[in-house]
Amino acid sequence: MYKITKLLTLSSLLAFSFILVGFGNTSSFAKAPGAWIIEVDEERCADPRVAQANREGELLVVASIYETPETTKAHSEGFKKYWCLDDDFEVKFEIRNTPGTIARLEAEASKGVPISGDVTTMPAITWFMDAVDRGLIMAYNSPNYADMKLPEAIGLNNIPYWTSDMYMFVPMWNSNALPDLELNSWMDLLDPELKGKMSILDGSLQQSVALVYDYMKKSGKLPDDYWERLADQDILISSTSSLSVDMMMSGERPISILGVSADACVLHSQGATFVKTAAPIEGVMLQEQASAAFASAPHPNAAQLWLDFLRSHEGQTIFEFHEGRVPGRSGVPSSCAVTPNNDDLMDSAFAPDYAAMVSDPDLVRNAQAEFGRIFLNK
Repeated sequence: MYKITKLLTLSSLLAFSFILVGFGNTSSFAKAPGAWIIEVDEERCADPRVAQANREGELLVVASIYETPETTKAHSEGFKKYWCLDDDFEVKFEIRNTPGTIARLEAEASKGVPISGDVTTMPAITWFMDAVDRGLIMAYNSPNYADMKLPEAIGLNNIPYWTSDMYMFVPMWNSNALPDLELNSWMDLLDPELKGKMSILDGSLQQSVALVYDYMKKSGKLPDDYWERLADQDILISSTSSLSVDMMMSGERPISILGVSADACVLHSQGATFVKTAAPIEGVMLQEQASAAFASAPHPNAAQLWLDFLRSHEGQTIFEFHEGRVPGRSGVPSSCAVTPNNDDLMDSAFAPDYAAMVSDPDLVRNAQAEFGRIFLNK
């Protein structure tokens, strides 16, 4: 039995306002510990901020992106070892879904009260953009960001809320049901042999699907009538990611058009090696997780060290290894057989146009309406 207890359906986490409709999360990978190793570096540990952080004594992480206790434990212990922090230094976590995290932060910020936390990581880029304008975010440029090549390549070099890691939306399929299938292009989904064999999340409701539709339509990488032709393939419109994955696994609808690559990694780790994914040549969308320290952080030195660690090779490897994230840092290989190395995505990946989402409040709504018209005759 293969099971994703908390599916990584991040479609609605592309926050345009303070209100996000959250999905679930992904399960931890069933892998042996030790894939990431942190070695003590005396020169690194001589950073004067280390002594100051030890005096601060603790760090509070308010976030929505940690899916399992294994990841928080690995990051907490790894952080302390990476910086040679004292044994009694404490890393505390407040983990909620993204709407809950934003509500928690806004409850203080909207009243002009300093945010009682040090750092945050969540997929709410437009919230970060607004928070920067309101002076809520510490203007800190981590030196480790110099090696975060993938976010820079796709236009996500957004100081001071640098990307930490990303999720990737890709076609995902059951190779037991479709043993000869190869998907090198989004055009391959128009094969008449695939009619009635695919599902897609409802883009009239889920922002990420609508944004993939919007980007690909505007990019000119596909024919103007591509989406209408795809709709003619008898696509089942799924209300949830879990339904698409269930139908993909059972073979009822063996292709999930916009799956999340980390879901496939979870399934692989559980023995479902027949699950395949592809990164079509026209491009795949990456949903970024942004990380930042608060301007009012009560432990500012620890906060800066944390941001440095998240963007280190070691910190990035923990995210990739435990949760199947696409690391932003170059040279961090994928440990999942169905996820490409991030360096291989430099020329094909794309990100949502967050600036356009801010300047045009109707962008997402219009894309959702167009999707509904094409696929649901709304």
